[in-house]
Amino acid sequence: MAEMNGDRSHRGAFEATRSRAFRAAGRHSSRVVFLRRFILASSILGIVALVVIGVFNPFGQLPQNVSISGGNLDGTRVTMEKPKLNGYRKDGRPYEVRASSGVQDVRKPSIIELKDLDARIGMSDRSTVRVASPFGVYDSTREFMDFQGEVSIKSDTGYDIRMQSAQMDFKAGTVVSDKPVSVVMTNGTVLADRLDITDSGRLITFAGNVRSTILPEKDTSPGDQDEPGPPKGEAP
Repeated sequence: MAEMNGDRSHRGAFEATRSRAFRAAGRHSSRVVFLRRFILASSILGIVALVVIGVFNPFGQLPQNVSISGGNLDGTRVTMEKPKLNGYRKDGRPYEVRASSGVQDVRKPSIIELKDLDARIGMSDRSTVRVASPFGVYDSTREFMDFQGEVSIKSDTGYDIRMQSAQMDFKAGTVVSDKPVSVVMTNGTVLADRLDITDSGRLITFAGNVRSTILPEKDTSPGDQDEPGPPKGEAP
């Protein structure tokens, strides 16, 4: 009897030890499975984060000639603070465009919508042309700007062009407007339905219902001053 009781005690102890071992092994397996899942999830999140940063980073998507003072992302649209873009025309003269704000869709990174534009363009005669417009769309691949809404072009040499819209190719040095335009110069005015500026500003062509007023230059030679007569430009 004593031997049988001893065997039962040994078997009971063995079963208890084996049960504890199974439970410990189960806990270990659960930890291993959790760690594997955690590592896998972390890896996936890391890859997704890299993709998101690469696609939606507003600074990484900016054209090389565009700089901004700050920006934020709303969906696929990046809002830029005080964007500035620089470049050179085909004649080597620089141009610079500043705006109060800009918007870029990351799905079309080369297109930027700009507000309150102020552009300065160097001319071949070393003068500077200033272009102002409340709104514009810039295409960095073509270095092309579509100015819209009360566009003005002023030159150091004395002319002031006003139009409702203008398409400017910075690289080629051309400006086209197919809406009514007015030009005020030092010696007259020109009104037309269309304007073409080519050859980096050297040639200006007007078309469609062109009306011009040219004032004769004042002659201040001593001989003319001695002769009395009606004022220049007025009918006698």
